[in-house]
Amino acid sequence: MNTYRPTGSSNYWMVALKLLILILGLYISALVLGMVFTWVFAITFFLIRLGVLLVVSFIVLHFFLKFLFKLDLFQFLMHKLSR
Repeated sequence: MNTYRPTGSSNYWMVALKLLILILGLYISALVLGMVFTWVFAITFFLIRLGVLLVVSFIVLHFFLKFLFKLDLFQFLMHKLSR
């Protein structure tokens, strides 16, 4: 059987080359994913902040309408939506 076996010195260079390619690949993927996740987290944070603002505004408006005018905003909206 004719099997090729590389010499010991060329094997070390091949391992070093593979490690270098691995490190470069990880570095490039970290740069690209860093930019992608920056945008994803920015958009997600904005949407969560907008949702919290809307919910808190509704709760405060409901509280003041109930306190000042005895008007239940939640019941009013549910009655309008059920029609």
